[in-house]
Amino acid sequence: MKHFVLFLFLFSLINVHSQNFKFGKVSEEEINEKTHPLDSETSAAFLYKKAKTYFKYDNQWKYVHEVEVRLKIYNKEGFDWATVAVPLYKPSLGTHQDLTSLKAYTYNLEGNKIIKERIKNDAQFEEDINNEWVIEKFTFPNVKEGSVLEYTYKISSPYISSLPEFDFQENIPVNFVEYTLNIPEYLGYKSYNKGFFPIKKIERKNEAQFTFSYVPTQRDAFRSHKKELSTLNYILNTTIYTGENISKLPQEEYVNNINNYKTDIKHELEWTKMPNAYVEYYATTWEDVVQTIYNSSNFGKELEKSNYFKPEISSILQQFDTKEEKTQAIFELVKNRMVWNGSNSKYTFDGVEKAYKNKSGNIAEINLILTAMLRYAGIDAYPVLLSTKSYGIPLYPTIDGFNYVICQVEQGDKYFLLDASSKYSEPNILPTRTLNWNGRVVRKDGSSEEINLLSNIMSKKITNLNVQVHDNGSIEGKLRNAYTEQYALDFREEYAAEDENKYVKDIENNHVSMIISDYRSQNKTDIYKPIIEDFSFVKQNAFDKIGDKIYFQPLFFLAVTKNPFLSETRKYPIDFSYPNSTTQLINITLPEDYQVESIPESVILQLPDELGEFKFMISKNGNGIQLSVSSEIRATLLPAQYYDALKQYYAAMVEKQTEKIVLSKT
Repeated sequence: MKHFVLFLFLFSLINVHSQNFKFGKVSEEEINEKTHPLDSETSAAFLYKKAKTYFKYDNQWKYVHEVEVRLKIYNKEGFDWATVAVPLYKPSLGTHQDLTSLKAYTYNLEGNKIIKERIKNDAQFEEDINNEWVIEKFTFPNVKEGSVLEYTYKISSPYISSLPEFDFQENIPVNFVEYTLNIPEYLGYKSYNKGFFPIKKIERKNEAQFTFSYVPTQRDAFRSHKKELSTLNYILNTTIYTGENISKLPQEEYVNNINNYKTDIKHELEWTKMPNAYVEYYATTWEDVVQTIYNSSNFGKELEKSNYFKPEISSILQQFDTKEEKTQAIFELVKNRMVWNGSNSKYTFDGVEKAYKNKSGNIAEINLILTAMLRYAGIDAYPVLLSTKSYGIPLYPTIDGFNYVICQVEQGDKYFLLDASSKYSEPNILPTRTLNWNGRVVRKDGSSEEINLLSNIMSKKITNLNVQVHDNGSIEGKLRNAYTEQYALDFREEYAAEDENKYVKDIENNHVSMIISDYRSQNKTDIYKPIIEDFSFVKQNAFDKIGDKIYFQPLFFLAVTKNPFLSETRKYPIDFSYPNSTTQLINITLPEDYQVESIPESVILQLPDELGEFKFMISKNGNGIQLSVSSEIRATLLPAQYYDALKQYYAAMVEKQTEKIVLSKT
C-alpha cells in the first residue's frame, strides 16, 4: 500500500509540475534530480516537449512549426541526447524549408547558483542526406551528469501537403507532451496516428482573421493598381493533443523499425477551398499517390527514354533467345555497370541518361534504367515503389510514403523482383533493407496494385564443426560454414569487399582466446553459388575442468546463450526479415582416458501452427559424440499474439544449448 501511495504522489508531482513549464525557468529541483521518478534505469528524459503548427498566408499558404523542449540528462549514457538533429527539405531546385529562431541552453548547478550557457555558433552544422534533404544539427555545450537542456526553434515551409510528424513517445520517458494544431477553415487535413499509448485530444473553433495583399482590377479607373491590403475573417480549427508520463519505447530484438510503433501523429492535406472557389482534392488514395508520382517528369518520362543504352543492349538481344536469358543478362549488365551512390529516392535526380553515362546514380535512376532496358527487350517489366525498413511503413496514402524503387518482371503467372543497386542480389533475393511488408507495382498507364515484399524463400546456414577436446582446457578443430539465399547476400554485402585478415581478426575478437588459421572462402563473388568458408582454430579456456571431471557445452562457441525475447509482453510484430534455417553438425573427439558420464537428452521443440521447429539430437559414438542441431523459422513476420510462444520456445532452446556434457576420467 505504501508503494502505491508513493507512486500516486510521484505521478501527481509530475502531473502538476508539467502544466507550469515556461521556457527559461529551470529549477534547482530539476537539476538536482538524480534518477527519473518512474524509470530509474533511464539515462535521460524529456521533462516537457511542446510543439505548435500554424499557418500564414502571403500569396500562398505556409506552415510554421514551433518546437520547445526541456531535457534532463541523468548519466553519461544520456549524453547522446545533447546533439539534436532536425531534418529539413532543401531541394537543389525549389523553395527550402528553413530553421529559424533557434535558442538552446545548458543548465548546470554550481554551488547554489544555476549557470546558464548558450549554444555557440560553431556547434551548429548541416549534413547532407541526399539531393533533397539535409539534417540541421546542434550540440549543447558543457553537458554533465545532471544537466538540464532546453531548446526552441521554428521551421517555416511552403510544402503544406504534409505537416511535420509529431512524436509523443521517444526512446526515453516523456513527462509531459503537448501538440497544438491550428488549421484555417480553407484547408482540410486528414490525421493518421499510430502507437499504443493513449493521447488526450481537445478540439475547438475560434474566429480569426488574416490580412493579404492584392492588386485591384483594371476596371477600377480610380485606383493606382498598386498592391492593397485586405482583411478576411475565418474560422480557425484548433486541436490540442496532450499526454503525460509516457513510457519510453522499449527496444526489442527482431523489430523491422521500432519507430513504426512509436506513438505519433501525422497530417496529410486532403482538400483546399479558398473563398469563392471550388473544393480542390489532393491525393487521398494509393491510386492518386501513384498517379502523381508516375506523372512526374522524374519518374514516368524517364522510363520512355532508350537511346542512351541501345549500343550496349543490342548484343544481348542478338546473343540470347528466351526472355529468361535476356532478363538475366540485362540484370547483370546494369548491376555490373552501375554504382549506387547511396541515395534513396522514388525520383531520379540527374536523370537516367546522365546516370548511365556516369555509371553512377540513385536508387530510382538505377532501377528505372533496368526497367526501361527490360521493356526495350520485350519483357514485361514494371517499377515497384516501396519504403525501406529504416524509412518506415507507409500506413496511409501519402507521396512521402515511398523512398525506393525496384523492378518487377512478369513471366506468365510468376513474377520476379529485381534490385540492380546491389552487386550481390539475385532475382527475388533482395537487400534486406527492401523487405518491408508491401510495395506497389506501377503499370504503364500509371495504375498500381499492392504486392508482397516479404520473402518466402528459406535461407540456410549450414555449419560443420569437428572438435578435439584436450584435458588441459583447450579445444582445436575445423569449421565450415555454408550460406545460401538471403544469408549469402547479407554475408557478401557485409564482408565481400572487406580485408580478409580484418574479418578473421573480428572472428577472433568475438570469441575470447581463439586463434584462427588456414582461412579460406569460396564463391564470394559468384552469387549463384553458396558462400563457403573454412578455417582451423585453437581455443584456450574452452570449458571447465574440476578435479577428474570435464564440463562443456556441446555446441561450444556456437551455442545460443541468451533469449532475445525478454519483455513481459509485446504489442508489435516479430520480424525475422526472411524465413531461415540453421543447421549445425558437430563431431566431438574426447581426450584419452576420459569417458562420457552424462549428456543432455535429445529434444524436438515446435512453434504453434508449424511456424518453427528446433531439433537437438545427440548420441555417443565410440570415443566421441555426434550432435545435430537445427532451427527453422518458417515465416517472416509473426503477429504479436505469438510472442509468448516465441519467448518460451527460445528459452527452451537456450536451456538445451547450454546444458553440459560431463566427462569423467577412466
